[in-house]
Amino acid sequence: MKKATKAAALILAMAMAVSTLTACGGEKDAAPDAANTEAAGAEADASEENAAEDTDAATDTDAAAEDAAADAAEGEAAAGEEEAGAEAAGAVTTKTEGVLTFGTNAEFPPFEFVAGTGVIDQYDGIDMAIAKQIAEDNGMTAAIENMEFDSLLVALQNGQIDAAIAAMTVTEDRKEAVDFSVPYYTATQVMIVKEDSDIAAAADMADKKICVVQGYTGEICVNDMGYSYEAFKKGTEAVLELVNGKCDVVVIDSATAQKYVDDNEGLKIVEDASAFESEEYAVAVQKGNTALLDMINKAIEAKLADGTISDLGVQYTEAVTAE
Repeated sequence: MKKATKAAALILAMAMAVSTLTACGGEKDAAPDAANTEAAGAEADASEENAAEDTDAATDTDAAAEDAAADAAEGEAAAGEEEAGAEAAGAVTTKTEGVLTFGTNAEFPPFEFVAGTGVIDQYDGIDMAIAKQIAEDNGMTAAIENMEFDSLLVALQNGQIDAAIAAMTVTEDRKEAVDFSVPYYTATQVMIVKEDSDIAAAADMADKKICVVQGYTGEICVNDMGYSYEAFKKGTEAVLELVNGKCDVVVIDSATAQKYVDDNEGLKIVEDASAFESEEYAVAVQKGNTALLDMINKAIEAKLADGTISDLGVQYTEAVTAE
């Protein structure tokens, strides 16, 4: 009985030892599994953090792109405003870039006429010289379109020319169709007589022998007054009649008259504003083209101030009457 008991006790002890060893082995195996679980969790957390960082980075990129787009839009808007501002400030545009095209009727010396060699191609005269200087003062080249006088305003309105310069008188009717520059020339008709003449007004020519230049305004004025007259093709011929005592008075443009009086002793000029109305010549541009008009006005005002236009008047009057 005791032997059996001892044997049983021994068997029980051995069983407990095996159980303990098995339990210890299980704990060792469980530890790596827990470590692996913790590592996996850490990796999952890291992945989540990386994903969050990627999302933040993507958000930052999108925001930067939006900012860049906004800046670009603001830049384009600013450029548009600058361009609009330039237009509002008066950028000059012409029919042909770099060329200022003038229309004229080259049949009115000394203002515009056709010559062998002119200041603008074959075109010469006071107006042609002024046109050339206006263009050159603004870094352009002047070009001429020669046409019938009555076609000039239509040509302006349809854009065939940029401006018209043709000894064109400023009138209220024309102002309704085009815009005029400041006047660059005032034309008045005067009478040239000898210093001892009794002619003091236009009415005194009634019983006198009158000479005029054919086609000039002086001829029109005398004809409208109803006086008889003799017309000459050249001013020099008409004045020579007066100098030689073959006529009593010559009716002619004031600028031309002054030159003849300066060149011939014993002559004087008689004016009569009530009989001879003054005419102002100006450059015409398309209605509303203020940028071009301002540019032309500045050039003309400068030429009037420094005496250039006055000099051109004398130069061309002398040249034409000397022919």
